[in-house]
Amino acid sequence: MQPIDFNIVGTVHSHPSFSAHPSDADLQLFRKHGKIHIIAAAPYDKTSWLAYNHNGEELDLKVI
Repeated sequence: MQPIDFNIVGTVHSHPSFSAHPSDADLQLFRKHGKIHIIAAAPYDKTSWLAYNHNGEELDLKVI
């Protein structure tokens, strides 16, 4: 439910489980919105998230 905005560089959302791997719905979203996407999973700490590119391939993203 986002307006069309070509300034969007990616998405961030959480999963209610311990899996930060993208679902089929996530992959569809990735292809439509931006280049970098982050999924956080339980227990929602510094190590429980993963980053992906628009094809759903895992990225090594460093947080500074």
